[in-house]
Amino acid sequence: MRRRLAAALAVMLLTLSGSVNGVRQPATERLPDNELRPFILPSSQPTSVDVSGSAEEIGSVPSAAPFTTSPDPTRGPTPGPTEGGSAQPGPRSTPTPARTAPPTRTAPPTRMPTPSGWINVINDQFNSGGVPGHWSLYDGPYGSGANNCATPSHVSVSGGSMHMLLAHESGGDCGAGWYSAGMQIDARYGAVDQRVTVRFRVVNGGITSHLIIPMRWPDSAPWPQGGEEDYCEGDRLSGCATYLHYGAGNDQIRHAYAFDLSRWHTVRFQRLNHVVRVYVDNMATPVWKYVGSSTTLPNTIKRVVLQQECEDSCPSGTIGTEDIQIDWITIDNPR
Repeated sequence: MRRRLAAALAVMLLTLSGSVNGVRQPATERLPDNELRPFILPSSQPTSVDVSGSAEEIGSVPSAAPFTTSPDPTRGPTPGPTEGGSAQPGPRSTPTPARTAPPTRTAPPTRMPTPSGWINVINDQFNSGGVPGHWSLYDGPYGSGANNCATPSHVSVSGGSMHMLLAHESGGDCGAGWYSAGMQIDARYGAVDQRVTVRFRVVNGGITSHLIIPMRWPDSAPWPQGGEEDYCEGDRLSGCATYLHYGAGNDQIRHAYAFDLSRWHTVRFQRLNHVVRVYVDNMATPVWKYVGSSTTLPNTIKRVVLQQECEDSCPSGTIGTEDIQIDWITIDNPR
């Protein structure tokens, strides 16, 4: 009788503790059948993992035409913003070819959202008044591309939009050549998790830049260990791609979208608790969902960047323009 009672008690204790052979078993989470998990290849060399899903997995994108552009998986770092110049009149600082990360700050813990979810911290409608002072404008050479050179005069506000212009200039900090536009939000608006919504289009005047609208660049850790989030990057009007950089080897998660950038679109890029959701026009249903981790989505403070560049090569000749028109942009942080 005692042996039976002891055995029964042992079974009850095993059931309550969730243990097997004295080892507690972790709770398992069953994902829906259409949940997307990354396939990450460990490598000391930069690795690009394409996690493009089917329409059933990720929803559909308006104006979806085949998108065949496949950037080099071993592409180097996306040019980091160099904070020269100012949106307001002031002393002009000398830009440097490559961005030096500021002293490391300890990132605050990621907070779970409350039922109301998000707090709006930036709401730029660009109806009047010039470029808001919380944007720092690129001024001079920057980033990894030898031909990348920006000037604050190529950013303007008119007609209800902010304009980022790529055009040839007869002179400037980089001499005669092609000058682009770029900007980074003030450090006060950086965060680990964030939601960025932009309505924009690209007006092609015979040339096309390499654009990243938007990027999130690390503030609290060096690149690439601190991660980099390029949400709509490309050099064609037929679409763009997301690149999530991580790790000392600059590994990357990639996903492509097909929609006509020459037309107005509203795009939203949301990162929360190591999950990225991307929306195109329909803010109710994401076209892509990526479930990451603290490895692929490092817990570092990042700031929003809007960038237009020549990257490795500028247009031949001196004729043509490109105008990236930002109708409005909002930035929300978790509560």
